[in-house]
Amino acid sequence: ASIAHRTGSEDGYVLLVVSPKQEFGPAEIQPKDIVFVLDTSGSMAADRKLEQAKEALCFCVRALSPQDRFNLVVFSTAAREFKPGLAGAGGEAVKEALEFIGELAPVGGTNIDDALRAALRMRPEESDRPFMVVFLTDGQPTIGVTDPAAIVENVARHRPALLRLFVFGVGDDVNTVLLDRLAGDNGGTRRYVRPGENLEARVSTFYQQIARPVL
Repeated sequence: ASIAHRTGSEDGYVLLVVSPKQEFGPAEIQPKDIVFVLDTSGSMAADRKLEQAKEALCFCVRALSPQDRFNLVVFSTAAREFKPGLAGAGGEAVKEALEFIGELAPVGGTNIDDALRAALRMRPEESDRPFMVVFLTDGQPTIGVTDPAAIVENVARHRPALLRLFVFGVGDDVNTVLLDRLAGDNGGTRRYVRPGENLEARVSTFYQQIARPVL
């Protein structure tokens, strides 16, 4: 449905409402590239935050479509990648990723800038796929570039085409101004999970909403 409005010779406006179907065939679902970025700093040990985050990531990896490509970036004092580049979800990479997630432990500081740069570098230049980054952190930048404005600027400088950056802030110590900017400036959304809330359920529910891009 659409509603158009224009007064005189001035430019007008249009409201377009699109209601998607409930089910789509495999041929209608776009293959996507997605990078999961997880904070494994020492503070993630509290309240089972890292354990819940690991369980949520395992759910997301298992739910990938065979034609998808993905990677994992984990960060504390420095960022570490699961693989050098995007891996196809239709082979052994999913099993290897689950093993990689299972071995993660909380230690070190919070190098947000390093982690986001690593994730943004993974988009192939020739790709026309949707490129999604799911970023989960419980703190503020303490290592490397710590100025929030500089981190936002670095993301803008290195932002690839078709980027959508989704942010989860966990706990009461997150820099909400930084996370709001990261999501708002890069086509994504941000969500905050309070201490005691079920992080695994929140991330899993969110992923189901973005897992099958069509338009």
